[in-house]
Amino acid sequence: MASPTSTSTSSTASTTTATTNQMSWEPHRITHIKPTFDKCEKALANRTDLWHKFIVFDGAVYRRTDVLRAIIITCEPALLIPIMYTVEDKNKTTFLAKCTINAIENLVKQGLTITLPSGQDLYIDIVLGFLGANELRVNTNKIIADALQCRYEPIRKIFNLDDFENERALGSIFCPISIPKIFDLVLRCSRTSISIRDPQQSKLAVRELSLRYNKLTAVILFDKFFNFHLTKLDLRHNQILDVEYLRYFCEFKISELWLDGNPLCAKYTNSQEYIQAVKNVFPHLQILDGIVIGMENKFVPSMQSYYLGNGTKIPLMRQFVKHFFALYDQDDRIVMNGLYDKNAFYSMSLGNNITNHIHKEIVKTFSMNRNWYKISDCAKCHEFLFRGPEKIITALQKQPPTIHYLKTFCIDLLYEEDNCLTVSVQGLFTYRLCPPMLFNRTFIITRKEDNEYCIINDLCYIDGTPPNATNEVRFDPRVVPKFIPTVLSVTEKEQLLRFLRELTTMNIRYCYKYLQDAEWNIKNAIITFMKNYSVNDVPSEAFQ
Repeated sequence: MASPTSTSTSSTASTTTATTNQMSWEPHRITHIKPTFDKCEKALANRTDLWHKFIVFDGAVYRRTDVLRAIIITCEPALLIPIMYTVEDKNKTTFLAKCTINAIENLVKQGLTITLPSGQDLYIDIVLGFLGANELRVNTNKIIADALQCRYEPIRKIFNLDDFENERALGSIFCPISIPKIFDLVLRCSRTSISIRDPQQSKLAVRELSLRYNKLTAVILFDKFFNFHLTKLDLRHNQILDVEYLRYFCEFKISELWLDGNPLCAKYTNSQEYIQAVKNVFPHLQILDGIVIGMENKFVPSMQSYYLGNGTKIPLMRQFVKHFFALYDQDDRIVMNGLYDKNAFYSMSLGNNITNHIHKEIVKTFSMNRNWYKISDCAKCHEFLFRGPEKIITALQKQPPTIHYLKTFCIDLLYEEDNCLTVSVQGLFTYRLCPPMLFNRTFIITRKEDNEYCIINDLCYIDGTPPNATNEVRFDPRVVPKFIPTVLSVTEKEQLLRFLRELTTMNIRYCYKYLQDAEWNIKNAIITFMKNYSVNDVPSEAFQ
């Protein structure tokens, strides 16, 4: 009969041996040439302490997101989270993942073949047990939870998951929430992350949820993650085909919903049909895509901030606004020549709220106010309506230097045709280190030859400092970057020639010579002409 001591020693040795056998393993490769899943391979795939390596042949030829998304979908309903995607050579890519045995089994059942959205088949090999958890210490759930903390605003209860798969804090983790299983995992991590701040919360205390730019085709979740406070939902710029795919949210009192940029918006023949279909799923809805709905019979006009039509003109509007105000803020506004059509109009009016004494002194320096209620002599309304680029730019040059704050701009597309746009721009500006003022400019721009656009009407309105304006802008004493004009089109050159000819009375041939010598910089051409003219160095034939 063995002594108690010897029995204890024997038991300890047995436990140590078992632990050693559990921790030791040999990596094993499953190949697409002969995919098998025997007992040994299943034992490795079933271990949660091992990283497996996935080798994708011809993966480097295709986009990383397409390849990884196809693999994750092939593994469904099992979950796979790829990390450390690497292009090893021109044909082969690899990544690592911890996953359940079901994910590996599903890939093997498909012959270790995945199909891309384009229909192309790719083959993969899997090296089971490539690394141990001690060799690569990466906790994917913790990294996701940490990345989510900066996405949540606890005071306003806003949860922003816009374009989440490109979140920098995720590092090499590929986490597309367009896949339901991964979306479910992300929200579980969110609950963990947010509960750190408020351990009493079993559900996410979210009032506003933003899910833009996530390639979502539907929202399919397996648990109730949000509490009853959820009232605003932003799903813009996804791939949702039918509002019925959003039934998950029907139990919440969603009062504001954004669906712009989804294919479902093109399904309906008119706005009423669209609104009714959405309200069938969201019965408490009050605002859809920024427009108050359900007011058709109350004779209240619909209003929408940042109205940009169907979005096709956004690149043109963005380019125009940035270009115009960059030139306007230059010390010498002569660089604006070429922006206005030869028959363009410009006028300016002042508001009634200019109470700041600095602003009053500034606006006195240029008397161009066309406000009917401020002008006693109505003839000045015609005098202050400037026509043609020469008179317009001369009037603009008399105004003090400015700085416009583009981040405060509100832009609306009031009217559009193929060759004409009416654009309203409102925001804040300052006369260099003075308190900010409010402006509104309404432009009518038209397309000319060479696909160039010119302003044919510029209506400017200026008013005093609006409430809380100092909170919206930061005073920046920097010098406005110098703008070096580059003339690219025939139309712009013709405008510069016409302007220089009317200013100097030289003929076209000499105007062309001066502008060409100045590399089409109108200011330098005028300076050169004035120097030559003052010393009688301009030949008489230049004026014939």
